[in-house]
Amino acid sequence: MTAAAYAPRRDLVSKVRRRLTQHYAARPATLSFAQPVLSITFDDFPASAADAGARVLERHGACGTYYAASGMAGVEGPCGMGYTAGDIARLVQAGHEIGCHTSSHADCARQDIFSTLEDLARNRDALIGMGAPSPRAHAFPYGETSGELKNNLPPRFMSARGILPGLNVGRTDLTQLHAYPLFGAGAMRRVAAALKSAARRKAWVIGFTHDVSDTPSAWGTRSDDLDVLLHQAHQLGFVILPVTAALERRLA
Repeated sequence: MTAAAYAPRRDLVSKVRRRLTQHYAARPATLSFAQPVLSITFDDFPASAADAGARVLERHGACGTYYAASGMAGVEGPCGMGYTAGDIARLVQAGHEIGCHTSSHADCARQDIFSTLEDLARNRDALIGMGAPSPRAHAFPYGETSGELKNNLPPRFMSARGILPGLNVGRTDLTQLHAYPLFGAGAMRRVAAALKSAARRKAWVIGFTHDVSDTPSAWGTRSDDLDVLLHQAHQLGFVILPVTAALERRLA
């Protein structure tokens, strides 16, 4: 989320373009794992994700991926106050992954590719200046991208994540990994069902949210719900890893 809530276009042309882009594989890969994998990711990210979200993960001996938009650092938005450089330093020290979410958090499907590539570089430089390693994982703001951007995603990114639900196993596009929202009506029930399916198939589930608290925003997750999800994952035999660490665990 930016300082003011934004919604991508939902007209028919935009829906068709979005669907075609989602199903175009710019970096096809075949994924398989020795055991099911869960990654918890935070978009933007609000300070509460660095605090309450990290505390829940760490209680389970796990780390997450924080997709940071440098233009949102220290800025109050729909999901609460944005993170600080201090949050970056603590998360890195604890073993969490800092990913890239562009600096401006603009809709990449509405922005020309050169502006987006500059935005990515600006975000990388800002995050490195805050003490993060150069990000290897990217997430498209609002899940919006284009075939051209997927084709030209800098090779320093090992992956890019969208917001289309699904398991990451078998034939996969590394420039549009599937992810389940951890917010909204019925979301936790759907991701719990996905965990059961993934446990049988030894698949990779990615969940994404924004803020984490007892009273989250419409785009956030309750601390207790996140705790229950991680407990369920452990019971089903999942290993819980940041996105890039999960990819490094793949067998194929």
